[in-house]
Amino acid sequence: MLPKTFCLSVLIAVTGLSWSSDPVQVISGVFMPNNISVDYDGARTACALQNSRLATLDNVTFAFRNGYEMCRWGWIEEKRVVMLRLTPFAACSDSNVGILMRDCPGIRYTFCVNSAGNVSALPIPSTLVPSYENASSVCTGNGLTISTKEQIVKDSSSKAGQWVAWYNWGVGRLNNGTFEENFCDDTSSYASAFCYNPALSDVLIIKDNQIWKKIAIGCIIAFIFVILLLAATFMRGNKCVCCMGDSRTQTVEIPSPPAPTWNTTSIYRRISHANKGAMYDNVAVSGTRPPVIRPEMSHYKNHYSNMGFDTTED
Repeated sequence: MLPKTFCLSVLIAVTGLSWSSDPVQVISGVFMPNNISVDYDGARTACALQNSRLATLDNVTFAFRNGYEMCRWGWIEEKRVVMLRLTPFAACSDSNVGILMRDCPGIRYTFCVNSAGNVSALPIPSTLVPSYENASSVCTGNGLTISTKEQIVKDSSSKAGQWVAWYNWGVGRLNNGTFEENFCDDTSSYASAFCYNPALSDVLIIKDNQIWKKIAIGCIIAFIFVILLLAATFMRGNKCVCCMGDSRTQTVEIPSPPAPTWNTTSIYRRISHANKGAMYDNVAVSGTRPPVIRPEMSHYKNHYSNMGFDTTED
């Protein structure tokens, strides 16, 4: 039966043929191979195939301070899965920033400390998921606080035996007085790998998003243009063209008003206001009728006019 490491090497060598096709970002000797998802042993093998070794927490911390970040989880030498984030992004660990460490599952103890500085390891109930948050709540529920590395090392009563439990910065192992921080036995999970090679030059990969921005702006402008074009085509004012009917000019016959008959009757004929003795039709009438309004009444200013009418002999 072939050794496990040999099988991993063959598998990574076959699947890793595409690694060199894409550029890889390198900062302070730290880089992450493209397109791999392996367990802890596979991560060590993947870095070896890149003429490198698995990066330590100090290596990735130094690279992080020099501007290195990735949106993928990766293994480090301390058997932890970490993510390096300088800028918040929702798709990258819910916009968290810093050197992020993934929870170590299966660890069901937590180091708690009381006010006197005594450290004890309390179990996490089986009904709770083993995580840092639940480990801290176990300590708080017992009137204690989750321990720091310094408190664990200082308390002599906690130095006997071997314990793997949560503390205030992840999971640590206490082995007969020696405390090992950032310890995690969960080596079967799958993630990428942070590799380290101090001989590599820095390579900063900057993704050009200008093309996508131009495409997005162009789509928005085109959408607005289409909306305006449709509005101009189907709407005229506040009415739809299809509902306006035939817009051709139609001739409408307007009936003529009846001819006036007030000045054509045989009873009354109007007399000129400027020349009281002249009638409009200049027809001489032998007999006239005295004005309806007497002349002496014209001295008063009112709405009446001194206009009279003549009549026929009838």
